[in-house]
Amino acid sequence: MIASLRRLGLVLLLGASLSAPCRAQDGDVLTVAVDANAPPFMYQEHDKIDGLYPLLVSAVCDRAGMACGLRALAWRRAMFELDRSAMAAAGIYKTASRAQRYDFSLPLYQEHVVVVYLRQHPLDFRGLPDLDHKRIGVMAGWSYGDEFDNARAERLFKAYDGDSDAQNLQLLLRGNLDAVLMLQEGIDAKLQSGAYAGLAVAPVILASKATYLAINKASPQLPLLQRFNQALEKMREDGSYQQLIKQFFSSRGHKP
Repeated sequence: MIASLRRLGLVLLLGASLSAPCRAQDGDVLTVAVDANAPPFMYQEHDKIDGLYPLLVSAVCDRAGMACGLRALAWRRAMFELDRSAMAAAGIYKTASRAQRYDFSLPLYQEHVVVVYLRQHPLDFRGLPDLDHKRIGVMAGWSYGDEFDNARAERLFKAYDGDSDAQNLQLLLRGNLDAVLMLQEGIDAKLQSGAYAGLAVAPVILASKATYLAINKASPQLPLLQRFNQALEKMREDGSYQQLIKQFFSSRGHKP
């Protein structure tokens, strides 16, 4: 009974941290942009910011004793705010070009990018070359790693930028795309709903990528990154990070 009450208390505390500022010792504020259209990792629904990264960033800031402000934006807008040093961005991949402009936190989570296609038009995907000459739906503003980005720049396939997974999947169902790139947990949730029975997921993942919190090297928020990293490391050491991840996915019927 006591253990159950403790677990309930942790869930309530983490949930509250998304709607209220984190406790601050000295007034420092870490302003963080997240994608408004990337469930279950980060999204906005009915004016509420939700998902793994908002939850995790809030918990880490609370542990660090600094305030945090979350902003759910279209990812292209989030990257614009990051580039002009106005906000940090959470849930971002690290690439060679980005490393020249941003400093990164310790890894937040390890994501898996998969290839989604129509069952009636199977795609034998075993690696990136299998996307050559295909029409691929991607999320606007996203990077899928250096290898994919380089292949896109060389126009080995046609990449179409969508503002949400739902938009890309509709284009796929209409025959306007040959495949869509999605995060494993995102497509799993949609398939479990039964609304996308005509879709299939390639058994071979396109990429496994760590995600980070990034701050522009010119940002006045940059000094807060060290405190964020120290708090995240302490959460990993004491097991509260692992507990947060486990509770988040178990509450949504997924395995982390």
